[in-house]
Amino acid sequence: MGQLSFYSADARPRSVGDLEGLLCAGGSVTLFGRGTSARLTVPLGTPPASDPEPADADSPEPEPEPEPAPEPVEPEPAAEPRTLDPADLEFLDLDPEELARLLGGAAPQPEPEPPPQPRPTPEPARPPAPAPDPVLAWRAHAVRCALRARGVAAGLDRHADGRPVVRSAFRGDLVPLARAWHDAALPRGFELDGPRLRLWVLAAGSVDGRAYTLGLGPGAGPRHDALLTASRRAGLDASLVEVGGAPVLRIVGRRRLGRLVELVGSPPGDLIPGVWPV
Repeated sequence: MGQLSFYSADARPRSVGDLEGLLCAGGSVTLFGRGTSARLTVPLGTPPASDPEPADADSPEPEPEPEPAPEPVEPEPAAEPRTLDPADLEFLDLDPEELARLLGGAAPQPEPEPPPQPRPTPEPARPPAPAPDPVLAWRAHAVRCALRARGVAAGLDRHADGRPVVRSAFRGDLVPLARAWHDAALPRGFELDGPRLRLWVLAAGSVDGRAYTLGLGPGAGPRHDALLTASRRAGLDASLVEVGGAPVLRIVGRRRLGRLVELVGSPPGDLIPGVWPV
């Protein structure tokens, strides 16, 4: 049996500081009130790609040409009603409507039929709910277990774009973490060790062919560069690339992947394929 590395997650005691690995994966920790409590939020998965707008979306539509006004039409003079003597029409076999028309009176109107009752409009069939992503479901469970192992209770919520989100309760022991990660830079003295890498793998690690990727949060360029430097100090020599439009740290090479496996420790018992580095 090889010697267990001092930096491996299996050899280090668990602490709240390990949660910095979730912040590397795009999580955030926010102060509340007067800075006496903080909450950790970890969205899982990459944001869905937005539909591109059409190229002529901002171009104004041409105004339609006004139609010429119709020429006024003079109304025809109303015909004077004829007056007939009913005695002159006794010899004619006419129905009451025709007789009333010839005499200039109003024809008896039939009783109006009741309006048809509107038929109930059937409700449109709702599309079936999309099947949950098994990888995201596994990540949500694994991250919550990792938080619970460090004494931090967390629940599962849903992002506005449909992604699962793990959120902790409001806690005082998360305040130092929130103050250290208040901007886009890494805290001074940050070290990418085994426990932090293990939580990063749980939240955003993926096998990519012969490489392994660690997902990053969007819109934090300076932090991405700093994490790239930290990965090189840890012996991973990662590169910063984009996969599917999302930034990731990509690790390639047997020696570097072996170093990553050494740092993150033994895999969880309920491991799902495609997540853990091999």
